[in-house]
Amino acid sequence: ELEAEDSGTLAQLIAEEGQDVPVGEAIAFIQGEGEEVPEQSDSGGAQAEAEEEAEGSDEGGEAQAQTATETEEQQPEAGEEAPSGDGAQATGGANGQVRASPIVRRLAQENNLDLSRIEGSGPQGRIVERDVRAALESGEAPTVDGQAEQQADGQAQEVEAPGEVQPEQAEQQGFQPAQLPEPTEAPGTQLMEPTRMQRVIAERMTEAKQHIPHFYATVEVKMDAAMALRKQLNEQLEEEGLKLSVNDFVMKACAVALRNYPNLNALYTSKGVELHEKVDMAMAVALDAGLITPVIRDIASKGLAMISRESKDLAKRAREGGLTPEEYQGGTITVSNMGMFGVESFTAIINPPQAAIVAVSSIEQRPSYNEDGEVVPGSFMKLTLSADHRVANGRDGALYMSEVKKTLENPVLLMV
Repeated sequence: ELEAEDSGTLAQLIAEEGQDVPVGEAIAFIQGEGEEVPEQSDSGGAQAEAEEEAEGSDEGGEAQAQTATETEEQQPEAGEEAPSGDGAQATGGANGQVRASPIVRRLAQENNLDLSRIEGSGPQGRIVERDVRAALESGEAPTVDGQAEQQADGQAQEVEAPGEVQPEQAEQQGFQPAQLPEPTEAPGTQLMEPTRMQRVIAERMTEAKQHIPHFYATVEVKMDAAMALRKQLNEQLEEEGLKLSVNDFVMKACAVALRNYPNLNALYTSKGVELHEKVDMAMAVALDAGLITPVIRDIASKGLAMISRESKDLAKRAREGGLTPEEYQGGTITVSNMGMFGVESFTAIINPPQAAIVAVSSIEQRPSYNEDGEVVPGSFMKLTLSADHRVANGRDGALYMSEVKKTLENPVLLMV
């Protein structure tokens, strides 16, 4: 089925149902008010025009390829109006096209008329045949002077090769933020102005989702062995007043696994992918006014006790507003934990220019089978990787998360 752009009466069918018709040939005539169906109601005209254009090419296949390339270059960007084939750029239809039937367009083309400058007398300003003939009889019919065609050619030559979208090109290429609605000011509502931190977070996260091609990989980890080791270590550290958290184990495991997958411990920069030897892990800390990500430097080389001390100190000072910029900038990968809120699974947004972030969910108790096939209680947790597809592929993400899973299920590897 084909949807007609204009309204009118179906005056004549040219193609039979089920018949294959070449692109560009007429299949029917729609008769508008004040129009007459031409006696030659076939598609020969359109086909002849197409053949004539093909014969007019001196370069054969090369010319056709060049024409196709130029046509692609001249396609309008998102948000722009596409100029019609008759040079019309005026409004009229909902999509910015001139409202006119094929008969009117052919008549205008034969007489080199600019339909965008002819006032239509049909329904909703539609241009009908009598409008075109009246313009011709008046002797003042607006013609196409070729200016629009020249302008289109010039714009096509100025188009650069595809590449990274620069900020000054963003608005032209359709990456501008969506228009936000005005407040309703309805009874019972309160307008809260976002803080500076909230604005920055909103801008960065919007930019990340628009420009970073995220892909995701989730694993379910059996945490029984890690929880048993945690309990044992906490008993030994009790005198020091230190208590290891589940997140300490997860961060250490994520850091250790990066030794085999360094492309995920990277930054995507304007000059390429910057790989980092040391893992500077950012950890997401929720604040009343937003979010901040203090960084534990070279975390892979540190023991669980030191990681626990640093993470608790950074989180405490983050909530008190006592961090220096050096303490929350320069991370190479991020871990975000919502397990304390009972969240079973979630995905996180990558913090640019980093290439990855790991989302940590809650530990769930449920029945499982042991090696003897007996039903026993088990502790399970889901981890989800969000990775930048420009830096890593799906296989990298899957293997990395499998490595993290293996490390947590065999936590003695964290002690090596």
